[in-house]
Amino acid sequence: MCHTCGEKGNRPGTPPRPAGNPLLRYSIRSRGASGSSHSRSSVPRLHSLTHHLQASNTQATQRRVKPATACDHHRALVTTFLAIVNTLHPENDILGAPITEEEIRAGLELKVTSPEEDPTSMSGYFQGDIMIDTRDHLAQILMGDPVGQYSATSNRQLLWPGGKIYYVISSSYTSSERQIIARAMTELSQKTCLSFVPRTSQRDYIHILRGQGCSSAVGKVGGGQSLSLGSGCVHVGVVIHELMHAVGFWHEQSRYDRDSFVTIRWENIMYGLGFNFDKKSNAVTTNLGLPYDYGSIMHYGPNAFSRGTGPTIVPKQSGVFIGQREKLSQNDVKGINLLYQCSGPQPTTVPPTSACKDNSQHCAAWASVGYCGSKYMNTNCRKSCNACESTGCRDEAQFCADWAAKGECQRNPLFMKEKCRRSCNACGTSSCRDNAVHCASWASQGECERNPGYMKEECGKSCGVC
Repeated sequence: MCHTCGEKGNRPGTPPRPAGNPLLRYSIRSRGASGSSHSRSSVPRLHSLTHHLQASNTQATQRRVKPATACDHHRALVTTFLAIVNTLHPENDILGAPITEEEIRAGLELKVTSPEEDPTSMSGYFQGDIMIDTRDHLAQILMGDPVGQYSATSNRQLLWPGGKIYYVISSSYTSSERQIIARAMTELSQKTCLSFVPRTSQRDYIHILRGQGCSSAVGKVGGGQSLSLGSGCVHVGVVIHELMHAVGFWHEQSRYDRDSFVTIRWENIMYGLGFNFDKKSNAVTTNLGLPYDYGSIMHYGPNAFSRGTGPTIVPKQSGVFIGQREKLSQNDVKGINLLYQCSGPQPTTVPPTSACKDNSQHCAAWASVGYCGSKYMNTNCRKSCNACESTGCRDEAQFCADWAAKGECQRNPLFMKEKCRRSCNACGTSSCRDNAVHCASWASQGECERNPGYMKEECGKSCGVC
């Protein structure tokens, strides 16, 4: 046995695989959510690593020298994964405006679909989509050291206080992509007590950026932590999956009791990657008392890491599907609320006050590039957007004046008279309504009395003032 890396004997009839009990898992699958096969070339970083190990052993045999061991494999993994992490440069990213109320509403109208192939399996990060930032932490996990394997369920320092996850988001995302990200955040905030709050000066926050594939650290690791949504990653279910990692959750099939519910087909796993299927000990995590969840958005698909010879995970219960990437399961929701010790959803944000000020240090920059006109900017960047003297009648979309000039008030009256009231001269015809999606929740908590300046203007219906 290699005392440095934990090398053990191999399972009979299976490729060599490193030992230990790594907590984190890949989400690499040979088939997507739809079940269609993909070629090995679709995961170039992973296969370059396995090809390198296989080639090294072949060359070693030809030279009659000792083939690569599990220790060599671990060293190669450390070098490869950290090299990929080092390609991220969040300090060079240009920040965009926070998610707006309009984007939240538009996101709720989206039809949610699964990606043809699970992109979290193609990112090349440690175990597919887990971002490990130091060599020591990665070595602890590969060697089965419990210190490196704690989850937020057993180490509460990894939790976000009060369930508030502060965030910044890159300016590189398109309007439609921002709506998808908004929908994922809303799914979590509407069903749990988590809230996603634009960062102002908080020390701990997530930085959503277009990195190399899909990846996230697990739990709150301290300071700014990158959450990558790169090419092919901006699907509602995939974004939820990565946000669930940031919240503090690992993959479902690594539970210590998983062998009662699924069978791992070790013989079908790609060379050198069997360690991704090792179980966690109940000494370093807990299942929160919840039953095994085949439908969890955090579960591997049936063909994760398959060599092409068959599935790697087979449910023991017939008729169930594993690896869905569309929505939170009921037990996903329960798990979050149990972990954060709450009973359900809270307001996603605190309603802004009516004082004329900017609530973010980035307001002036956002205003200078044309973000004024959004709900977020008009309430949180009132000073930079010259929106302090509000009459209650304003346009809620950036291009209202242009649309009105082109005749859209007549051609598209239902939309324009709701979103572009000022440009369409429809201020005296509006019906009693709320302008923010969280008005009812805020009103139920007494914000109509505590913050009347904002609430009576934006939440007139819920506050009963119209």
